Amino acid sequence: MAEQNNTHTLYTHYTRLVTKANEDIAQTKKYLDPNSPNYLPTYIANLEKLQQSAQAPAGIADKIATQKANLEAYQARAASARQILAEYPAKIKALEAANHVFRAPPEKEQEYLYVLDEESCKASCVDWDAVAANPGELVITPDTTHYAFKGESVIELLGEQTDAVRIWNHHVRAENLHIVDQRSDNIAHRDAIQLIPPALGKREGNTYLRLADQMAGAIQEGVSVCDCTVEAPNGPLQGIFSSDGMQRQLRLVNNKITTKGSHAISIAGLLDGGEISGNVLYEVKDGEVPRIRLFPARIGGNMADDGVVCILGFAPEEGESHLAYEPVQTNAINQRVRANGQTEPLAIDDERHLIPDNLLKMSVGLSDFHYHAYLADYSSLTLGQFRQKDPFGAQQLDAWLKLRTQEFAQGRDDHNPLGPVSSEQKTIGERFLIPALKAWQSHTAEPIRLVDLEYTAIRSFAMKRLAILHGKVEPLIDIALMNPRRAAMLSFLLPAEQVNEVVRIAQWQALMLCTDTKKPVANARFKLYFEPSAIFEGVTNEQGKVTLSDLPLAPCILEFADSNLFVSPEDKRYSDLATDTVSGLAQGFLADLRRKLPVLESYLSHDPSQEMRCLQALERQLVAAKVQSDQDITPALRRDCLSAIGVTTSLREPYLEVSEFWVQCPLLKASFPPLNQSTYSGGSRQEEGANSEKLGCALALLTAVLKMLGGLRTKKPPNDGGNI
Repeated sequence: MAEQNNTHTLYTHYTRLVTKANEDIAQTKKYLDPNSPNYLPTYIANLEKLQQSAQAPAGIADKIATQKANLEAYQARAASARQILAEYPAKIKALEAANHVFRAPPEKEQEYLYVLDEESCKASCVDWDAVAANPGELVITPDTTHYAFKGESVIELLGEQTDAVRIWNHHVRAENLHIVDQRSDNIAHRDAIQLIPPALGKREGNTYLRLADQMAGAIQEGVSVCDCTVEAPNGPLQGIFSSDGMQRQLRLVNNKITTKGSHAISIAGLLDGGEISGNVLYEVKDGEVPRIRLFPARIGGNMADDGVVCILGFAPEEGESHLAYEPVQTNAINQRVRANGQTEPLAIDDERHLIPDNLLKMSVGLSDFHYHAYLADYSSLTLGQFRQKDPFGAQQLDAWLKLRTQEFAQGRDDHNPLGPVSSEQKTIGERFLIPALKAWQSHTAEPIRLVDLEYTAIRSFAMKRLAILHGKVEPLIDIALMNPRRAAMLSFLLPAEQVNEVVRIAQWQALMLCTDTKKPVANARFKLYFEPSAIFEGVTNEQGKVTLSDLPLAPCILEFADSNLFVSPEDKRYSDLATDTVSGLAQGFLADLRRKLPVLESYLSHDPSQEMRCLQALERQLVAAKVQSDQDITPALRRDCLSAIGVTTSLREPYLEVSEFWVQCPLLKASFPPLNQSTYSGGSRQEEGANSEKLGCALALLTAVLKMLGGLRTKKPPNDGGNI
C-alpha cells in the first residue's frame, strides 16, 4: 500500500488498514446499501425529478452535482476498502504463520527486529478472517490475561541492528526464543530482550490523559521471559535488560544466556512479585563474568549531562498502595558456567538500595521517595505551574539549557571535567536543546502539562527536580577524582551544599603474602593514592593483614614504602631481564594506561619519580608473559599489568572482601621500622586482622576499577545514562 506506515510492526500496519477498511464499509454502507433509507442513488434520482418539475428550487443543479461527486467518492472509498479486505487478511495470516506478528517493518529493522507493544498485542488477539468475512461489523478485541510470543527458531542480529526483542506492554510472555549475535564489536546498549514499561494514562470521559512514560517511572506488570536462549559469544549484547521505569510480577525462568558483556540479566526497579529461577549464564573467555543484577529505579535518564536520579527506597503514602523493593523468589537455583566449564550456583546481586558503581560519577540517590505524590505533580503541573512550584529548579533548568546548548555547539575547553563534546551530543544539542531553550525563553509552552511537552530536555529535567522534591537526598559518596565530574552534572539538580558535602564510606582490606617464603608480609608500610588530597597510609599486621576505613569509593594505586617490594599477580618470582623491545612495549603500554585510567595519570603527575617503578613492573609482567612486539595485549594480560603497577580499588558494603596480594620481597627483613605518621598526607584507621573470612584475588577488584570509571573501554557508549 502507498499509505505511510507509522506503526511499530508490519502486522499492526496491516491490521490498521483492515480496521480502517472495515470502518469505511460501515460508514459508506449508509449511502450505498439499497435497503438504507439514506441510499444515495435514490436521493439523487429524487433530486433529478424535482429538477424537472415546475417547482424546481434554485441551486438544485449544484446540489445534484455535489451529491453525484459524493456518490463517486463513497463508491471509490468502498471499493478500496473491499480490495483491502480481500487482500490483507491473507497477508495477516502469512505473518501469523511465519511467527512474524511482532516483526518490525523493513525500515525499522536496524532499531529492533521484534516489538510487543500494546497495539500489536491487542491486534494479535483479533480474528481477522472473521472481520474480513463480516465487513462493516464492529471489530471486537477479546479480553486476555496475557500476550504470547513463542518459539522463533533463530532471531539473528546482523549489521548495525540494535535490539532483537522489545517487550513494551503488560502481561507479555516471551517463550522459547533463540537469539543469536555473532558480531564482534564493543558497542554498548544493544539488547537481546529489552523490557520497556508502556506509557501510563487514564480516561476522563472521551479524553485520554497521559500520565507518565518509562523515563518518568511508569511500571510494567506481569512480564514473563521463559526458556529463551541468547548467544552472543563475541560481543557485549545485553541479555535480558531493563534500565528505565519499574517492574512488577516479573518472571525470568529457565533462560540460557551467553554474552561477552557485563549485562547478562540486569533489571532496574523490580518491585514486588519477582521470580528469577533456573537461569544459566555462560561465561565467555576474555569476557565479563556474567551476573544477575537488580538495580534501583531511576528517573529522567541522563539526556545531556544533567545527572541521574536513582530511587533507593520508598515512603508509605496515605491512601495509596505502598511501593517497595520486595525479595525475589527463586524456585530453582540459578547457575553460572565458567569459561573453564566449571558450574557454580549463582546468587542474585540485589543492588536496588545502592547507586550502581558505573553511575556513581553522575548520580544522586533518593530514599523515602513518595512515588504517588511525585506522579500526581508530574502528570498534572503545567510548565508555568512548575516554575512556580520549584523556583530553584526553574532557575537551574534555565542555566543548564543555556550552558549545554553552548557547549554542545562550540565544544568544551580541555580542562572541563565532563570531557570533549561527542558527535552524538552535537546532534542532541541541535535536535533537542536549541528548540527547548527557545520554548523555555519565549514562554510559549507555559500552559502545557509537563507530561505533554514535546521538549524532552525540559520534560526530563523537570521530572528529576520533582522527584528530588518528593524524596530524601542521600549524602553523596566521595569518589575521589570523579567528584568534579559529578559536581558538573548535579550542580544543576542540587543545591551547592549537597553537591559539595561528601561522605567517605569505603574500606580496603588486604592480605599480603611473600612469593619467596609463601608467608605473610608483616609490618609492611604502604600508601594508597586516590588523588593528591586523598593519600592514605597503612601497615600490615603480623599476619600480613590490614584494613583501611573511611576511604573514598574509587580506584587507587598501592605503593610500598620499601622499593624492594612489588606486587606479583601470581605467586612466583619474576627474575627475567627486559629486552629493548619489551622496554619499548612497556613505555607504550604505560602511556596508553595513563590516557585511559585517570587515577594512574594523577598518580604519576603527582609523583613523577614513580614512573620508573611502573615501567619496571610492566616490563616484568610482559617478560613473564613472553609478549612479542607484534602480539596483542589480551584482557587477562592487561589485568595482570594493572595489578603489577598496584592498581586496586576500595569497596563498600555489601561488597567488602579481602584482596590477596602476592608480594615479591627478596630483601624482606623480619620487620620494618615503626610507621612514621608524618610520611604521607591523608589519614586512615588501621585494624588488626580482616573483617571478612573471604580471601579474594586482587585481580577480581580490577574489574570493579574498570567498571567504575570505564577506564579501559575502547568505545564510549552513546550516552552515559542511556543504560545501566
